[in-house]
Amino acid sequence: MKKLLLYGHGGAYNHGAEAILRSSLPVFRRAGIPILLSTHFPEQDREFGLDKLVDRLIPADLTLVSKEKAAPDFTDRERLAAQIYQDALGEIDSETVCVGVGGDNYCYPNWHRQSIFHRTVKERGGQSVLWGCSIQPEMIDQRMERVLREHDHIFARESQTAKALRAHGVTQVTQQPDPAFFLDPEPVPVPEGVQGKTAAINLSPLMLRRSDWLLDDFVETAHVLLEKADTLLLLPHVTMPADDDREALDRMARRLSLEERGRVCWAPKNANAAQRKYLISQCELLVCCRTHASIAGYSTGVPTLVVGYSVKSQGIGLDLGMEQWVISDRDSAKLPERTAELWRSRRQIQADLLAKLGGLYFGQDIALCGNQQNQRLKFVQDIK
Repeated sequence: MKKLLLYGHGGAYNHGAEAILRSSLPVFRRAGIPILLSTHFPEQDREFGLDKLVDRLIPADLTLVSKEKAAPDFTDRERLAAQIYQDALGEIDSETVCVGVGGDNYCYPNWHRQSIFHRTVKERGGQSVLWGCSIQPEMIDQRMERVLREHDHIFARESQTAKALRAHGVTQVTQQPDPAFFLDPEPVPVPEGVQGKTAAINLSPLMLRRSDWLLDDFVETAHVLLEKADTLLLLPHVTMPADDDREALDRMARRLSLEERGRVCWAPKNANAAQRKYLISQCELLVCCRTHASIAGYSTGVPTLVVGYSVKSQGIGLDLGMEQWVISDRDSAKLPERTAELWRSRRQIQADLLAKLGGLYFGQDIALCGNQQNQRLKFVQDIK
């Protein structure tokens, strides 16, 4: 019996990963076949209701991760990854379509975790698809190029990835926006204390580990926003134990004055990806690190300034005509000044952004996609 096996999902505490699934599963369901989800943390997925959207969660065996990290070469790491995901890999047969839903998993050195799913499904006669992905161009070496060439299809979420793939002879590529652009915002009461004009800020510990001065620049940016907005909404988008935006935002908030902290509010801890998107949509502007926080801002017409380090932030911003509002972590000293400029220009930026999107959001197909909805549905037809 034909089935979809989704892989590359780390758990719903990464609300970007959750957003990809919430927006993609209604499309996949049209195929009318069972959907299995390989996951690192099934308890997170149950907490946020993703288990109700798929037919079955298949947990990974994370007890082997330390051995995997210590493995001396790619082949050994791939062999250990096969043991980590043995239950999910055991579901693969000639009727399986494996769909990588991890977004940026080919941007990091542990991409062997993705290749083991691809290699297994191809060996057993099934299909292999990458969905809504970004791939760091300089990481495409000969080994990765061979793997990417063998995929049945790759849906790239921005033009920089699509360009890099084609430069390496990977032609089975469709460029379409990240699936989370299509996620319906879910209205939720705004946090207590939010009043008047609100600005949102997101900060990631991953980015803080890359820079000794980024925290200082975000503190200055918070000062700038609190000079202009009535309320500052702190919006974590990843709350994984080892990578928790709440810790980074708390470090920033503790350096604000007592008066400033009185005008700071937090997004609810239990808010899902669609609810976080709604909260962002109610703000005057957003300054963020996380890609899917930026997508929530872009797709609801919120002027958004991104501090990024990879092709995903650069490519998505470029495709929306927002590239001047994406700055490198190496240039974060510019962040307070650029934030003040974003505030001054926010009405025009919002108008330009909505024009680029076709003025359609909140659950409607984004006009920027052109015929992308047809291509999404063609993917469903192809796997039926």
